[in-house]
Amino acid sequence: MSVDEKGSYVLVDIGSQVTRGLLVEKENGEYKIVGEGSAMTTVEQPQLDASIGVKNALDMVKEKTGKVILDDGRPVPGRTFMFSSDASGGLHMVVTGVIGMISAESAQRAALGAGALLIDQFSKDDGRPVHTKVASMRSMKPDILLMAGGTDGGAVAQVIEMAEIINEADVQPRFGSEYPLPVIFAGNVELQDRVQEVLSEGYATKVVDNVRPVIDRENLGPAREGIYDAYMEHVIVHSPGYLKLAEWTGSRIIPSQASVGKMLYSYAQDRGINMIGVDVGGDTTDVYSVYDSVFNRSLNADIGLSYGLSNILKTTGVENILRWLPGSDDKQVRNIIGNLMINHPEQYTSEQVRIQSALAREAISLGLEKHKDIASRLKGSILDRTLSDMFEQEIVQTRINMMRTDLILGKGEVFKHQSDEESALILIDSLKPEGITELALDKSSLTAPLGNLLDHEKEASLSLFNESISFLGTCIAPIGNAKPGENVLKITLETGGKEEYVIKQGELNILPIRGKEVEVNLLPSRSDLGRGRNKAITRTVLGGCLGLIIDTRDRPISGRGKPLGLLPYENGRSS
Repeated sequence: MSVDEKGSYVLVDIGSQVTRGLLVEKENGEYKIVGEGSAMTTVEQPQLDASIGVKNALDMVKEKTGKVILDDGRPVPGRTFMFSSDASGGLHMVVTGVIGMISAESAQRAALGAGALLIDQFSKDDGRPVHTKVASMRSMKPDILLMAGGTDGGAVAQVIEMAEIINEADVQPRFGSEYPLPVIFAGNVELQDRVQEVLSEGYATKVVDNVRPVIDRENLGPAREGIYDAYMEHVIVHSPGYLKLAEWTGSRIIPSQASVGKMLYSYAQDRGINMIGVDVGGDTTDVYSVYDSVFNRSLNADIGLSYGLSNILKTTGVENILRWLPGSDDKQVRNIIGNLMINHPEQYTSEQVRIQSALAREAISLGLEKHKDIASRLKGSILDRTLSDMFEQEIVQTRINMMRTDLILGKGEVFKHQSDEESALILIDSLKPEGITELALDKSSLTAPLGNLLDHEKEASLSLFNESISFLGTCIAPIGNAKPGENVLKITLETGGKEEYVIKQGELNILPIRGKEVEVNLLPSRSDLGRGRNKAITRTVLGGCLGLIIDTRDRPISGRGKPLGLLPYENGRSS
């Protein structure tokens, strides 16, 4: 087997709990993941050295492959190392702007897209008096502050006033008060020198192109690049062990969420699709989307399946959790949730798994609602309105449109505890797809490390990512106003012969065309699959490991339906 040493990459993602390492090599002209390893992250006590966890993960790769990656604690020559990190609580940021719904919102999207956890957002019009802004900023300990404001050649006095507020607040960084806080100014380019002058003492100020150069256009790329630079130069190097890792790589260490976002955006662009990705963690729920080539990320802090469990219960209410748990007792469910939050068991009982599944539905639903506001069209700009728009009471601002969503991808530990069928139902019940939507999982948590490879070997990264994700199947969900029991969908399969199925309103079934691509003709009745009411669609669909899931329940979905029923299909023939 011929191995090209120049095509050897070591990809490491340092998570809050687990550090994962991949060895990717070019063998006989093709890139392959030749080894994987994982170990506990060691950035906290007692080790206080992230490189120990990295070494342990890479030692596991060596044990599996026999390939030497580190020699006496140093990288062997010929391999390219790349890192992403979510340790130490991630990247904490504060953003400011002049108008909350314009410049501050653009700054927020830039920060979230770069993988940040937003502590707070300040603007001239946020209703807080100056002394309150100063006191609030002073009490915070962000890693980076992103300052926006004014279109190019626009607002002047308001931008300088915000700079003076930041200067008076004397905001200190989260790690090490002896280091100046990085401030990135991404506002009116004509004010770059004046802002730097106001913030000349106590801050490491960098200027980049405006995130909102004109009212109807965003330019988030330079701000995100500035965040990555500041994260590498001023933040990550102060975390224990990262200075050593920085010497191992010629690339920047970026937040894990940024690497995930880059991977999902590139994958959607490569396939030419609209997609939503959800990452359900212990403390947070991240939602990513790509619609019409526009990327957005949102973060629901303190909403997760470990320490964030109580916040799910508090925010959504026990009634909404119980709707996914028919026959369960209110008090018993509350007790189990409390025990899960405190004990964090390695092995779940069947009842704990069932309750975790219900909580995941609510966490994702809450995350999507927040994401809709982040993934909005630019506020303040003039929208071109068609004749049909004139009859609408309100123009929908969000980009999220489930009927136009081609793929939903799930990520997080919850999907490792659940069966494939239950994982599919979690995604369907929480996100409520419409029309024709593929469902997939990143079970191996390879999105972030493979995202590190994009800047070096884009085609290889995309190919390896597509191979690593597990396709569950395709969800067919016609949307209309039919009554329960009425025929709403006729499905015709082309499998050497024709197989026909008639589906009624209110059903949840699965057609087990597992592992196959099958051409289907879909004829909706009193409903729409994306082309208009009663308009037929012929499409090649991916069966995945489950098959074709047909969901004709009303939207919004009010509660858990009956278990997925199998339609009579086997090896392309009716039974």
